[in-house]
Amino acid sequence: MEQNVRNLAVFVAALAMIASVLIVPSVSADSHDLQITGSGDEGLRSYASEHGHAEFDISVTDMTGDNHTNVAISVSFADGSGWIGDQATISDCSGGDALTSLAEGGTLSACISVNVAVAGAEIGDTADMLVSVTSTEDSTGSSIALTIVVTNWFASSADGVKAYAEDDTNTYTINVTNIQLDESGAGQELDTPIHITLSNAGPGWSIGSADAIWDEMLLTAEINYLPANGSYDLVLDIQLIGEIIPASSYVGNSFIVFQVHDAAVYTLVSLEASVADNFNVNVLGSGNEDIDNGCDTTTASVGWAPVIKNFGNTMDSFEVTFDTSDADAAGWSIDGANGFNTGDLHPKYEHDDTGKGTYTANVGLHIPGGLAAGTTHGFTMTVTSVKDSSITQTQWFNATVVQCFDIALAGDAELKNANPGSTADFSLTVTNSGNGPDTISFSCMAIIDDEVGECNALWSPTFSVPSVTVASGASGQAVFSLTVPNDAASTDDSGVAMLHATSEDVTLSPSVSVKAVANQIYGLTAGYYSNETDVVKDSASVQEGMSVQMKFTVTNDGNGNDEVTLSLVGAPAWITLGQSTALVGPGQTMTTLTVDIAAPASDARGDHTFQVTATSADGTTSSTTGDLTVTVTEKVDSTGGPTTEELDEEEGGLPGFGALSAIVAIGAVLLIRRRL
Repeated sequence: MEQNVRNLAVFVAALAMIASVLIVPSVSADSHDLQITGSGDEGLRSYASEHGHAEFDISVTDMTGDNHTNVAISVSFADGSGWIGDQATISDCSGGDALTSLAEGGTLSACISVNVAVAGAEIGDTADMLVSVTSTEDSTGSSIALTIVVTNWFASSADGVKAYAEDDTNTYTINVTNIQLDESGAGQELDTPIHITLSNAGPGWSIGSADAIWDEMLLTAEINYLPANGSYDLVLDIQLIGEIIPASSYVGNSFIVFQVHDAAVYTLVSLEASVADNFNVNVLGSGNEDIDNGCDTTTASVGWAPVIKNFGNTMDSFEVTFDTSDADAAGWSIDGANGFNTGDLHPKYEHDDTGKGTYTANVGLHIPGGLAAGTTHGFTMTVTSVKDSSITQTQWFNATVVQCFDIALAGDAELKNANPGSTADFSLTVTNSGNGPDTISFSCMAIIDDEVGECNALWSPTFSVPSVTVASGASGQAVFSLTVPNDAASTDDSGVAMLHATSEDVTLSPSVSVKAVANQIYGLTAGYYSNETDVVKDSASVQEGMSVQMKFTVTNDGNGNDEVTLSLVGAPAWITLGQSTALVGPGQTMTTLTVDIAAPASDARGDHTFQVTATSADGTTSSTTGDLTVTVTEKVDSTGGPTTEELDEEEGGLPGFGALSAIVAIGAVLLIRRRL
């Protein structure tokens, strides 16, 4: 676009030259005593309809200080053009003949009226007319070329040069005049549409109008009707914007050119503008860079290539200074922050893809590692116009340490035991080694058959808090609890629970594995034996010198196998246990435990009361039966009756308190299947 603007400027300059031709007299190449100049409706051009006359003003000046006699002004046209010199009438502009003498240093004026109808010209035709002047003293004389345009209208602007500073608005008027005549010379209405369209101005000019015929989008207007001998004024508000138009001090005045046409006749109207110097600058390529070295000690480096652009409308250079105090105080080193001058840079409208009009610098910053998240430091670059010190722009070059994440998780134990109904609490410590605060969330997963699943819900896995926020360099605490089910067996466990601590960035999730195991709890009940008819057998009778056996029961109320130790309480020496230990499964009742009674032959008659105590493997849990009573009676001889208690028929032939003459107690070891 900028190259197009440059081309536009060249075109405008060319138009300026054309405009100068329109208003500056044209003389013959050689120097002569007489000089002739002329002008028409617009510069060296005049307009006339097919039945009208083209009018020109002529001025002849003595250039040598001599008197001139027989001054002759003549008109000629190119051969074969259809135009002849006789079409032109030369007068003194008051209806009389033109003067024929000229005093030294003097000037005479003349008017030329060309009858277009004589040539039979049509609308759109043009003719070049050569006007010459000679005298007796200057036989060669000089000449000027003038142009006749055959048209029913002509467009012009009486506005002169208008001054502009950036954003100024000036008003210009383009006048379109109806010059159509009939054969009698009377004015005629004109209904041929006449278009006024912006021809050359692009970015840099804003052209508007309060007139309804002006289309601001298409930058054109259409005049559809002009009354006889009438005219139309299109008033335009033209604003200078965008710093695109070059300063007049740099390339000369600018021209805003409009093309006016009716599809047969085309003409240009140039509006002249004097553009003041405008100074401006634009700096690109600064800003903040994020640095991720907060979790290590490595120094990071970042660079910028700021571009300084002359945004003025004339040549300018720029002083560049740096303020590094902020980075210096933080101990951050800087590259390339040395003041300099850009040298002359071309104005904005001349910028192109090669970097014309711009200056590129290179600066860098080095950031130490291990800094806290959010740490920001940098330096500034200030660019100031040399031609206008009020034009300045300051840019920041910063680096900010972003948050990095690094956490570790530790537990106080991998395995803990707890009683059924109680909890096993695992203390967790999470350490934040990152460079900023981190909110760390907790989760639990289980490893089941080498696959990840949910933690064992039967053991009620619970974290004391769902997450903790931990400052950089600090530690946070949480507790993970597993509750042993009330019916858990002594060998039951929760399975491996994998505890994860997950950082805010979710990519870090260290873990520890824990497991809870149910403790064995002990409980015993030692009691009386009951036979099949639920008769409690808490006593027995034996004759002197005879033996008898009693039974008792032990129930394991705990949650695991129990190696029970049995002992007698208050029993005489001749009363012994059938076995001193028994292995009892959880929930099992032993009904085959016996007490062996061998009554002495004498001195033991009467009742003897004792108890049996069962003690669990933990050595503290025990239970004692109620009183067991043995009654020793006098021995009866064979003729007097039995010497041992008869077998209890109700027990189906099995002795409840039956006589046993020689029974060796054999302890039963029960293999109890573990209750799941």
